[in-house]
Amino acid sequence: MPEGNTTRSNNHNVDITVDPTLRGKVVEADGGATLEVNSNFASRASFKGTLTGRRLRQGDPPWNWLEIGNLTLKPDDFKEEFVWCEESYIYDID
Repeated sequence: MPEGNTTRSNNHNVDITVDPTLRGKVVEADGGATLEVNSNFASRASFKGTLTGRRLRQGDPPWNWLEIGNLTLKPDDFKEEFVWCEESYIYDID
């Protein structure tokens, strides 16, 4: 996505933008994940990688998500190359 572009999805509460000031920062993030469907138990998922500069804003009130790529730390069963993490759970380690 070219810098400064905004994409609106079919869901009118979602905006994806590119923030070049974020691109390339090495970060760590953590979040929760359920262990299985219909379970009352949860686990922690930790990630380390580089911000791509893509930002997703979703909902009302809005949640702000950042995309992390070049993952050097991720759960063993996580097969994706990129992950979206809620901004308040991302820590700059540069």
